[in-house]
Amino acid sequence: MLFKTLGIALIIGGFGGFGLSGAWRFEKRVDELKNIRMALGFLEKEITCAYTPLSLALTRTAVFCKKPASFLFAESAGRLKSRQGTTAEEAWRAGLKKLASHSNLNAGDISLLDSISVQLGRSDAGEQRKVFDLLQEELRIQEEKAREELNSGHKLWTYGGFIIGAVVVLLLI
Repeated sequence: MLFKTLGIALIIGGFGGFGLSGAWRFEKRVDELKNIRMALGFLEKEITCAYTPLSLALTRTAVFCKKPASFLFAESAGRLKSRQGTTAEEAWRAGLKKLASHSNLNAGDISLLDSISVQLGRSDAGEQRKVFDLLQEELRIQEEKAREELNSGHKLWTYGGFIIGAVVVLLLI
């Protein structure tokens, strides 16, 4: 009887843990979008107000922001500083690949961040400001959508994991 009770607890606990990790990913996505939006604001100020060269501005932004957002800026800066003929667009996309592998952002978020790659470093400070403002507004909208998904999906994942675990136990009995 002890082994059955232990097995039941492990099954329910395992499914419950899986559900809690799913809910945690919703929370992390909202935080990551906010951190990237703030970091892009910092990068914009570095480029448009301080007229900092792009590689140095990316490095400073990587120091300013939290992980995993810092991976995007650090990888991009590293690619530009290597001076191996990498364009700003290629460096940004390499940073996006690293960010995607370390974050909870979805494909739509990464695609949105990729939209700036073509224009990064190719125009004057005024045009760069417009691009960054537009991207930050789009990220704000993505962040609001992520909050709505968090509100609806958090409880579903949290309780759903435990409920599925209980159903599995009932089916096994």
